[in-house]
Amino acid sequence: MTDAETLNDLLKRACLVFSARATHAGGAAGSFTTVYINRLADDLLAALDTCEVDERPYLMEGYRSLSLAADIPPGRSCRQREMLVDVARQGLAYVVAGRREGRPATKSEALALLDSRWTVWLLAWAEFFPPALDDVSPPCSCGAVGLGYTKCHVASER
Repeated sequence: MTDAETLNDLLKRACLVFSARATHAGGAAGSFTTVYINRLADDLLAALDTCEVDERPYLMEGYRSLSLAADIPPGRSCRQREMLVDVARQGLAYVVAGRREGRPATKSEALALLDSRWTVWLLAWAEFFPPALDDVSPPCSCGAVGLGYTKCHVASER
C-alpha cells in the first residue's frame, strides 16, 4: 500500500505547481515547470503500483492529466495546462482525504483539504522556482500572469 506520507508529498507538489501558477510560465521557467510536472507524473505512476483499489481511478486520472499537461508546450494553452494539473490535484485530494477519514472522501472533504493547502501565488512562485528563473519567463499568453510576478526572491537569496 502506498503510504500516507508519499500521497501527502504528491499532493503538496501538485498544489505547489497549481498555486504558483507555474503552468503559465514560458521560456526557461516554462521548461522547468514541464520537467517538474513530468517528475510528478512519474512519481504518481509509481504510487499506482501500491495504492488501494478504490484509489486507483483517482491516481490514474491524475497521471493521465499530468502527462497531458507536460505534453503541452510552455507558453501555449496555459489555462488548459492549469486545468489538467488541477484534475490531478483534486484526485490526490480525494485520496488523501479518504485515507484520513478511513472511507472514500466526499467532494466537500476533498475541496476543504485543497483550501487548507492553498498558498498565495506569489509566495508559491517564490517557493517553486529557483531565484535564477525569476526574470526569464515572458508574460503569459492568456493574460493570467503578467510581468508583475518577477523578482519574487529577496536579494539575499540570489
